[in-house]
Amino acid sequence: MKKKLFTLAALLFVTTLLLAQAPPTPPGSPGGGNTPVGGGAAPLAGGVALLVGLAAGYGISKIKRSS
Repeated sequence: MKKKLFTLAALLFVTTLLLAQAPPTPPGSPGGGNTPVGGGAAPLAGGVALLVGLAAGYGISKIKRSS
């Protein structure tokens, strides 16, 4: 059992190292562009609405179960 557990732990450790990515190259000059600090504008409205909707549904289901 210990050997299987050790093998599984070693396999998970090695796969996480293999999936690591190299850091991106830095930009050329610090003030040489008009790029936002985050790297661009990510659309957050759809994800936030989905998260709020799921949270509301979960809350409603918890209220219905407790009654």
